[in-house]
Order: sequence, then C-alpha cells, then structure tokens
Amino acid sequence: MLRLFAAPAIAGALCCALAPAAARTGEIATEMTVTGELRGITRTQTVSLRDLDLRHHAQVARAESRLRFASKQVCDTSATQDLYQKRDYSLCFDQALTSARSDLDRHVAQARNR
Repeated sequence: MLRLFAAPAIAGALCCALAPAAARTGEIATEMTVTGELRGITRTQTVSLRDLDLRHHAQVARAESRLRFASKQVCDTSATQDLYQKRDYSLCFDQALTSARSDLDRHVAQARNR
C-alpha cells in the first residue's frame, strides 16, 4: 500500500520542484509591444524577438533597432510640419522608446541569467 502512494507523491514533488524552472524559462519574451500616445491617440506595435538571442550584445543591438523603428511607426503622423507637431512627435517617440528599452533591459537580464 505504501508503494501505491509513494510513486504519486514523488511525481507530485518533482512536478512542484520543476515548475519554477519552467516558469522562469517561460518568462523570456519572444515579443514586445511598443506603445505611443500622440495627441490623445494611443497606438501599439508588436516587435518580434523570437529570432534573437538576447544574451549577445549584437542581438540586443538588433532588438533596439527594431524598437526604434516601431517607436517611429506608432508616433508617426503624415503631417509633422509645424513646431507643435514636431514637439508632440518627439515627446511620443521619446516616451515610447524609453518604455520599450526599459522592458528590453528586463528581458536581457532574464536571458542572461538563465
């Protein structure tokens, strides 16, 4: 009778012991969302990190390039000619990129710590 209970107990203990490791590997992002708000309109764009290994500097630089491009896209307007529109664009771009870089820094730290 003890053997019947021992196997499920061991399996349960292994499952609980391995769950945190599985959760940690699941935390590494394969996508990021860049959000920009321009004149009360919020736009988002998803950036894929799936093909990048964030443990390497060159790959992080590529991710940053993608984030800059996405920040330009979410803050872009076809008419940014006057001074106020340029200022609004600049604020939107700076906030979107700063937020995205902060998220990227967290993902890089997680990737390098696994």
